[in-house]
Amino acid sequence: MNYSPGEASALMVDVVFSLEEATLVEDHADALSLAVRRALPWFDDEPEAGILPLSGLAHGNGQSYVGRRSRLALRLPIHRSASADSLAGVRLDLDGAWLAVGASSIRPLLPARGVVYSHLVSVGTDDEIDFIARCKALLAERGLKPQLITGKAGQLHTAQGLVRGFSLMLHGLAAAESLAMQEAGLGAHRALGCGIFIPHKSVVAVGA
Repeated sequence: MNYSPGEASALMVDVVFSLEEATLVEDHADALSLAVRRALPWFDDEPEAGILPLSGLAHGNGQSYVGRRSRLALRLPIHRSASADSLAGVRLDLDGAWLAVGASSIRPLLPARGVVYSHLVSVGTDDEIDFIARCKALLAERGLKPQLITGKAGQLHTAQGLVRGFSLMLHGLAAAESLAMQEAGLGAHRALGCGIFIPHKSVVAVGA
């Protein structure tokens, strides 16, 4: 099913950048976050802004390999999308590994088929039962009561310490609710890629 442009989010978009080939350490989220935020000084002034995990990577020997199909995507308020284009042509320093950023394009946020997924949600606990309870409470504050399916536990190393959480799928959302989840996310550390939701095709095991 296709959605008309009028149904796209009027608040947020993904600004997507091509990348040149590079080799990064596997756990590079913190270095990527710091590099992007250095290049875009206004980023931290936008609490809804986030940096999605790099897509299209190959993995092996503890490293991530950036290829021509890999992409960097920033989830940003629409009014910041033009400002983000200044990132095109920049070489980001990720702790000594260089990531060259290419041209950008805009990807609208569209309603999902009732299912959205985040690779890592962090709500301040690494206990799965407590994690589910906290997520349900945060969702209930927004008037949302989707079904929650947790996947594997995950963690990111940062200069401030470990960030722990779980992959999470939400289903049973109305179209408008699925769009709202993509706009607002869930939990903390959006600049590390946490709590940012994307549409998912079906309810299957997450984090596999």
